Amino acid sequence: MSLDSEIIKAIQDAIKEEDQSDSVAKRLIAWIEAMSNSELSNTDNSNHLDSIYNVIDITKIQE
Repeated sequence: MSLDSEIIKAIQDAIKEEDQSDSVAKRLIAWIEAMSNSELSNTDNSNHLDSIYNVIDITKIQE
């Protein structure tokens, strides 16, 4: 099942607002879509999370 286009847009807008790479949004959307299509293992979830962590620019995170 694919995500509603408004949810995808909201994720993209939030990532852009935080001045993060489009890769963050793409990977987050891919993870959410994977979760909506099947039951993911802990390993799968961990891999998706690591993938997202790897593209987040922590220098742009505000306190």
